[in-house]
Amino acid sequence: ALQSPPRIRELLPTSRRAGQSWRYTLSTPDSAWTGSSFDDSDWNAGRGGFGTAGTPGTRIGTTWDSSDIWMRATFDLGPALPAEPYLLVHHDEDAEIYLNGVPAAQLTGYLSGYAALPLSAAARAALHPGRNSIAVHAHNSRGGQYIDAGIIDVIAR
Repeated sequence: ALQSPPRIRELLPTSRRAGQSWRYTLSTPDSAWTGSSFDDSDWNAGRGGFGTAGTPGTRIGTTWDSSDIWMRATFDLGPALPAEPYLLVHHDEDAEIYLNGVPAAQLTGYLSGYAALPLSAAARAALHPGRNSIAVHAHNSRGGQYIDAGIIDVIAR
């Protein structure tokens, strides 16, 4: 018998369909910037994705045309932990992603579309019911640029 495809639940939506709210800065932040208790209230507010027009496969909500951007958002998992959480990321160029202050992924190069990437074991363990935080640093050295991230849960078939 054919297996039915897995169901996907968005825990933190990307900006593929509609620009999501992020706090961001273009200036190197305090070293505690990845932590869930970091106060980003003086950072800019913007809609994802962040990048430059003409970068393939992108939906620009906020122009980002400098070499570096730091972004933060919060999301609510509700009472239950995800079964199989993945990052859903589109990056051009290098990016590092943290969940609740714990490194979740270190990405180099670029993607021309969104890809589901596994979380590090430590980042999976750092997720907890209720409010969580994601922190993203992206660096671009040449050509087009873009960063957007979300989290999905792959629910058993």
